[in-house]
Amino acid sequence: MAECTVPPKRGISPLTIALIFVIAVLAVIGAILSPLSGIFIPGLESIVDTLLNVATNLIYLIGGGIIIFGALAVTIRFIQCKIRDTYQPSCVTRFLSGYLTLSLEFFIGAEIIKTVVTRTYEEFTVLILVIISRGLFSLILYLERRWHGTADTE
Repeated sequence: MAECTVPPKRGISPLTIALIFVIAVLAVIGAILSPLSGIFIPGLESIVDTLLNVATNLIYLIGGGIIIFGALAVTIRFIQCKIRDTYQPSCVTRFLSGYLTLSLEFFIGAEIIKTVVTRTYEEFTVLILVIISRGLFSLILYLERRWHGTADTE
């Protein structure tokens, strides 16, 4: 049962601070250079569209990789727990839902980036529906982890 406990978070991670700093610097640079972009670099819009499409596809691949990694890790954990003691709870459903929630966050992030590239109202409508459905899936997984995350319920 001690395996199911997750240590509490303490403070803000240095990685979080670094990411916030990088995003803020890039936002300031983008705000300064955006009015001048058409003058210095003709065809910048097509370059940005291509970069956003590549970024979207990479984020989709990262989300899919998280699902694959999580499924393999949870399967290995389940087998190890059941080899030690068949009747001991393994807590794998909570860990799998954590990986699924994280991958859904990446998928939603990719969809949000995709909103910049959409050109028609129909594409935008489908995109909004996908974001809403993935958000609901993420909420359901979060509630499942919260309500059924103890070792007694597995």
